[in-house]
Amino acid sequence: MKEIIQIENRRNVDQNGETVDEVLNTHPSNLQCYGCNEHIRDRYLLKALDKYWHEDCLSCDLCHCRLGEVDCYVYFKLGRKFCKRDYLRLFAPNGFCSACKITIPAYELVMTVAEGRHYHLECFKCSQCDKPFCVGDKFFILGSNIICEDHNV
Repeated sequence: MKEIIQIENRRNVDQNGETVDEVLNTHPSNLQCYGCNEHIRDRYLLKALDKYWHEDCLSCDLCHCRLGEVDCYVYFKLGRKFCKRDYLRLFAPNGFCSACKITIPAYELVMTVAEGRHYHLECFKCSQCDKPFCVGDKFFILGSNIICEDHNV
């Protein structure tokens, strides 16, 4: 389950003492941070997992990066909060490179050329001349080989 962190701007209170911010529907002084249990008096706050947080208190339980700054996503599993990288590293399925047959971690960037054919970025090259492919280069699939335009006969 992943939830988008909603960054909410606490606005000034009008002359009648009511909150101007329609998103909160409560006076800002009534909000308590779920992470530290202190009142939230900061100008900005985060809402994730249906709770309110100080920006510093909403962090990945493994690497402690601030989740309001990293992708604006929080991943929640087994009662713990994770950044995208740690969540994928722990829970996403790994794959295998079609060229070198070594495991590709779920968090690593890959090239996918066809259903079930994934490559490490450094393995995505012509099988004839070992020339690496760049963005925009044409390549051809011949059987289990990928070849560059020069070797397409």
